[in-house]
Amino acid sequence: MTVETMPAVRNSGLVERQDYAKALAVSNLLPRQYQNNPGNVLYAIEFGQSIGVSTMAAILGVHIIEGRACASAGLISGLVRDAGHRLRVWVERDDNGKATKAVATIMRKDDPDFEFRSEWTLARAQAAKLTGKAVWQNYPEAMLKARATTEVAREACEEALRGIGYTPEELGAEVNEDGSVVITEARQSQGRSLGEALGVTAEQVSTDEPRLSAADADPEGATITQRNAIGAAMVAQGHTRESAPVYLSEVVGRPVKGTHELTGAEATQVMHALDQDERARADRSGQRLAQSSTNEDIQDADLVEEAESAEPIVMISKAQLSEMHALLRECGVTNVTGKGSTAVNDERRFAFLSDFLKRPITSSSQLAHDEAGAVIAALRELRVEMEVERNARLTRVGSLFDELGVVAVDDRLRDTSTVLRRTVTTPDTLTDADIALLLERLEATNGEIDLWSAILDASTADQQ
Repeated sequence: MTVETMPAVRNSGLVERQDYAKALAVSNLLPRQYQNNPGNVLYAIEFGQSIGVSTMAAILGVHIIEGRACASAGLISGLVRDAGHRLRVWVERDDNGKATKAVATIMRKDDPDFEFRSEWTLARAQAAKLTGKAVWQNYPEAMLKARATTEVAREACEEALRGIGYTPEELGAEVNEDGSVVITEARQSQGRSLGEALGVTAEQVSTDEPRLSAADADPEGATITQRNAIGAAMVAQGHTRESAPVYLSEVVGRPVKGTHELTGAEATQVMHALDQDERARADRSGQRLAQSSTNEDIQDADLVEEAESAEPIVMISKAQLSEMHALLRECGVTNVTGKGSTAVNDERRFAFLSDFLKRPITSSSQLAHDEAGAVIAALRELRVEMEVERNARLTRVGSLFDELGVVAVDDRLRDTSTVLRRTVTTPDTLTDADIALLLERLEATNGEIDLWSAILDASTADQQ
């Protein structure tokens, strides 16, 4: 679906666009700042139309930082290529495989003999005092590539960027690896809600010791994943609203009201302590069961007492399990087929979940209900992003065919089949690898039909 054919744009009246925004805002696949907020969706529709991108591309790629519009490096790259300019980005590494420099070059469509070039090194980032940011420490390669891409784009073709030549990270926002803005308020709200549900936000523990903030102990606070894992473990071990702050304070050696006050190092310390407690609890439970095997009455009493003393944690539901597995397949995590695919997909699933939850996972049934919800929400957003990216690349394919004068659908499908060496009857059957290969071949022509014919002849010859 292009900008011109989108319902909200085709029906140019404000009422129609408002109705479209209201209908889209109820989707839980949207980023949080757009969910149930038709005003924000309407803004994205208007802004996307002004820069020539779809509503979803604007929703996922454009951000407003202190009243100024900015975009992800991916969207900026798309605008450059949509304008017909050739953009190349790569990373150079040292002998240990560590990224040391990102290079981005642009050759304008109207001046193909001159190369615009930008290089970003870790030394340059350090000089600019960027490497102290968490995202630079965790994802230096992605940040170097983003900086090089946007810098060369502003220099080579600023007119193609339509006023959004900077990324949120360049304007001072906290971002993730893909450049999307971290919504601080939403993350804090989620933490408080989860803390209340897990009983880890009770009144501050009374103490005579001077109070230290998390920032005093460590500038990096505990992550949402760490806090979720701690909360789930504390519920499983029977902690209450009253006992949780006391336990946390004893482990870290300073008064805290809940997991939101922990530093990253303290969260690791608490998780280790909880693990040790669980091991000791399992040992005691085993000893009790062994002893009670000779006395059925004692066994029954112990089991009843144990069941009543701990509040059970709510685990992943069947509906969550089904949706999570479906999303993992759709997002390409567990899409391996053929002989031995079950073992491979299991390995990939558990690796993904372990990385996301920051703890070892060997079975999907190990996930708590809240953990499963977080995984599903992340996968839903990833699915939307993948679909938007796929549509953008297919649009680029169409533009390149237009430049060659190949406009008939049948002709495009015929040429695509020749390049891919298999019959293609609809774009829906194209894989990401197919689209990448097709783009590579099309971009190599520079819009010259003779070069395209030569590429097709070579593909045909290889098949014979």
